[in-house]
Amino acid sequence: MRFNRFLLSLLLLPAAVFAQTEEEGDPVYVVDSVLVTPGAANQITPDQIGLITIAKGRKAVLLYGAQAENGVIYMETKAFARKRVNNFLKSVAPAYDSLRKTGIADSTIAFVVNDQLVGEKNEALLFTVDEKTFRTLELVPAKELEQKYQLTGKKAGVRITSSED
Repeated sequence: MRFNRFLLSLLLLPAAVFAQTEEEGDPVYVVDSVLVTPGAANQITPDQIGLITIAKGRKAVLLYGAQAENGVIYMETKAFARKRVNNFLKSVAPAYDSLRKTGIADSTIAFVVNDQLVGEKNEALLFTVDEKTFRTLELVPAKELEQKYQLTGKKAGVRITSSED
């Protein structure tokens, strides 16, 4: 009986070792375009996260080397994502750039992406707008925001068409 247990443990040992080596490596964590430790990434609370993208395979390894063999987790905080999208929109839409140059506060601009009003619960609609997904942008007067979206207290609106749904 002891011999059977010993033999069984010898047979299962390589599988256990293989399973451990498969799980050992952490992915690479990148937060707001900065390489961070897993511990630093874990300090970010869910309400701070604006967007998470997971990359795996050859492209991840090409970007971050062998350490990325277990993948890369890109996280953007909401503040970073807003700034990135704002800079992107200013670069591709002269009307938006002109609006921003007037000094209008972020809090007085309403964003509409693919006919959905962007709010606190669906900010990811805006955060996914980039050079791959962006199609068009048009400014929306405050009066139209009130009539079409029943939104008051905003000085202007920005309607974006994107390939993301």
